[in-house]
Amino acid sequence: RYSDDNGRTWSRRHRLPMRRTACDRTNDWGGKVQLFWGIAKPIVHYSSMFLAFTKLGQHMLDNGEGWLFHSDNIFIEPDPSKINWQMLPDSDHGLRLPEFGPVQEEHNIVALANGDLYCMYRTTLGHPVHSYSRDGGHTWTKPEIATYTPGGRQFKHPRACPRIWRTKNGKYLFWFHNHGGKDYKGRNPIWICGGIEEDGCIHWSQPEIVLYDDDPQVRISYPDLIEQDGKYWITETQKTIARVHEIDPTLLEGLWRQPKSKEVTKTGSSLSTTTSGTELPPLAGLLDGLDAGFTIEFWIRFDNLSPRQVILDTRDDSGKGIVVTTTDVRTVKLELGDGQYKNAWDCDPGLLTPRVLHHIVFIVDGGPKIISVVVDGVLCDGGKYRQYGWGRIHPKLADINTSAPLRIGPSVRGRLELVRIYKCYLRTSQAIANFHAGP
Repeated sequence: RYSDDNGRTWSRRHRLPMRRTACDRTNDWGGKVQLFWGIAKPIVHYSSMFLAFTKLGQHMLDNGEGWLFHSDNIFIEPDPSKINWQMLPDSDHGLRLPEFGPVQEEHNIVALANGDLYCMYRTTLGHPVHSYSRDGGHTWTKPEIATYTPGGRQFKHPRACPRIWRTKNGKYLFWFHNHGGKDYKGRNPIWICGGIEEDGCIHWSQPEIVLYDDDPQVRISYPDLIEQDGKYWITETQKTIARVHEIDPTLLEGLWRQPKSKEVTKTGSSLSTTTSGTELPPLAGLLDGLDAGFTIEFWIRFDNLSPRQVILDTRDDSGKGIVVTTTDVRTVKLELGDGQYKNAWDCDPGLLTPRVLHHIVFIVDGGPKIISVVVDGVLCDGGKYRQYGWGRIHPKLADINTSAPLRIGPSVRGRLELVRIYKCYLRTSQAIANFHAGP
């Protein structure tokens, strides 16, 4: 259906000629009924229209595969009966890889500056999958688990919409959930990456939290992007409530600048030292609302990774305060306590090596109540060891300030080069810029 008067009236319905393929012929109705849906809008590419969607080979929600509708004359042909429709790829099978299982759904595409097409879709592998077409959608590269860079670290994402957009500046955005779940759960918070095109491939940044709900059980999904006059809005829903959020453009710009940004963040810095006995300025309570939070950053070279080395300690006799230590799994852990409730989270295993200078940043964000860790410019995602690389703060954890003196490296076996404490949470991009700037 189409409207020529901005939606006031609509045409009658016209059915697109959906080609029957192997996916249809093997479904529960032998192809007499076709099962399909889409989560993406059409895109304009070389004066043509492309629309991605998913077909199902089995009811309900199994044996999914990706397809495109392509029209080369929809913008110039006023008669719907004369619009050309082509279903791609050309083969009898859509975009999928049998080894990735029956759930391969919610395909969506962007056009690259070099003329290629890029597709992202969801699975139950704990990862999204991507593929490139170098010939306008007729054929596609073998689907692969999506990575931040070609051959690089794999994205983590559950069975939820992994949405991609190309923005007006020619760059890209990727909406996902940043954990390795394999079902519909865990759709809060939302993380976003910025993409830059290099040599026909998208290179993605490390992610930032872009949206969250105070209730971890609330699910956020099915987004779209609105861009106008240099401003950005994201729409989202979970079936029953639709919402629109204006997004701070500096958050997105920071993602796109990540590879080259080397400036140490000054805003919110309250302490930069390697000396014990310094008085730590008060930090906002973690129940104080949207802007509550703090960041602990340090450069350190361990002689060994034996457990219970204390890197930083503000605790009083009751255990209230902050302490950062090594663990018995060769990681570094942040522990918080307010005298009643406690919280702890550590970096991913396998990242630290003795006698190597490491940059470690713990970001405690009191808005979404999330602790994240950036090690040597990479946000922890749990790796092969756990589903999440970020942890939730206890919902009742409040004031962690104490009158005890700050103790720096009282039992570190190695050299602590620098400690910075910010009385605000840093963005991932800011932590990475500090890393690029060096110690």
